[in-house]
Amino acid sequence: MSHRKFELPRHGFLGFLPRKRASRHRGKVKAFSKDDPTKPCRLTAFLGYKAGMTHIVREVEKPGSMLALVLSTTL
Repeated sequence: MSHRKFELPRHGFLGFLPRKRASRHRGKVKAFSKDDPTKPCRLTAFLGYKAGMTHIVREVEKPGSMLALVLSTTL
């Protein structure tokens, strides 16, 4: 059996683990802020959905150079 002779850093990002199908297709709000009837209405919760990453490449003023932008998507 083969094995590595020395320890190496891991490959990949741990923020997307566990790699499995979601248990529910809609998001879940775990906590709501307290509602005060004397204050005006406001947003009490925002549902975000971890849909992945989108890469956009746009041109910079210099001819031939490229700049990569990363945008996270929410539903």
